[in-house]
Amino acid sequence: MSKECVLMADEAESVFVGIDVGGTNTGAGMVDAEGRLLATVKKRTETSDGDALVRQLAEMVRELLTIRSAKAGFPSSPETGALRAIGVGIPGFLDARRGVVRHAANLPLRDFPLADRLGALLGAPVILDNDVRMYAYGEAAVGAAAGYDDALVVTVGTGLAAAVVHRGRLLTGGDLAGEIGHVKVDGNEYACGCGMSGCLETLVSAGGIVRQAKELMRWKPSVLGEWFPERSQAERSMTAEDVAKAADLGDAVAAEVFERTGRALGSTLAACAALLGTDVMVIGGGVSRAGERLLSPVRRALAERVHPLYAERVKVTAARWTDEAGVIGSALAAKARGEHTV
Repeated sequence: MSKECVLMADEAESVFVGIDVGGTNTGAGMVDAEGRLLATVKKRTETSDGDALVRQLAEMVRELLTIRSAKAGFPSSPETGALRAIGVGIPGFLDARRGVVRHAANLPLRDFPLADRLGALLGAPVILDNDVRMYAYGEAAVGAAAGYDDALVVTVGTGLAAAVVHRGRLLTGGDLAGEIGHVKVDGNEYACGCGMSGCLETLVSAGGIVRQAKELMRWKPSVLGEWFPERSQAERSMTAEDVAKAADLGDAVAAEVFERTGRALGSTLAACAALLGTDVMVIGGGVSRAGERLLSPVRRALAERVHPLYAERVKVTAARWTDEAGVIGSALAAKARGEHTV
């Protein structure tokens, strides 16, 4: 399995570990009490069964502790005494209070007591929560939402979801809170993996961007047609990053796709702005790498649909972190949960 370890800063006496579990890759990181990232580890996610995944997560934590011990001059024996808590962010339907994964679509977990199993292996308390909430908590603590009272953090990648942080606390709501990707969009008939059709996520996601590009290519010229001349090849290979590259070259189809995508997201966020009175909206996830190609139409659509007082108040910006926010947020949430401040 591939892995990547990076030393980031001097460690503090007490350390906390955050784990961001994905369907493809899992990242883990160690932070000090101030949220400074000390070391990270990344591996391909173990998907054979739940117990194998827990063993992998435990090994990643031990690897981080070994790195810390080596820096302290004791490379042969990982020091566990300074590890105070572990936070795990994971996609899917959870019972966060009990630390149970009810269902995770791309992982072998069904009613699985992940927190208890991992805690038993490592002898440290483990908290479990939704991966988007943990990402939002990280951005609010040490990212683009730091310093704001009210933040809405949106992740746009394989899917689309959001979380709210109010004065340093996550607003968790019910188990389905934040699933804005499954709000229907007028005029959209794309089938969604959730079983409905017309969901926002079918437009505002990596797959949604590719889907729109392919549709427009059928009747509009595009450099994407030159890159992917055969429809079967385009079906296999085109990515949202390809569409972004085409937009950089001034391709009209790619530009239209990002305009549609951004406006669809901005229209939904307008309602969020009016409801929440949000100070900042942070757009993260892999698709956020498109930058202003995505953010500019988001801002325009939002401004067109709310009172100017809302539009003037809210800042729409890209996330500071691409991957690390989930790791940092999970670790700091574990720390805060122990202090009863989340």
